[in-house]
Amino acid sequence: MSPDVECYAGSAYPERPKAFQWEGQHYEILEILQRRREPDGIGFLVRCEPDKRCFDLFYLLVEDQWRITPK
Repeated sequence: MSPDVECYAGSAYPERPKAFQWEGQHYEILEILQRRREPDGIGFLVRCEPDKRCFDLFYLLVEDQWRITPK
């Protein structure tokens, strides 16, 4: 099952992630540190509340799924 990621989607999905659930905890995104586009998807390096942790959020286009990796 794909993790639950809340995103802003203006002209395309995902334009900007806003929050996500990871290991039973809700994280609000404070800052997007980096955006990248790869052949199989779109990635975001983000800093989050409540503890200022950084995560890599990667959206796999073909699979319509998110992958979340702590940094």
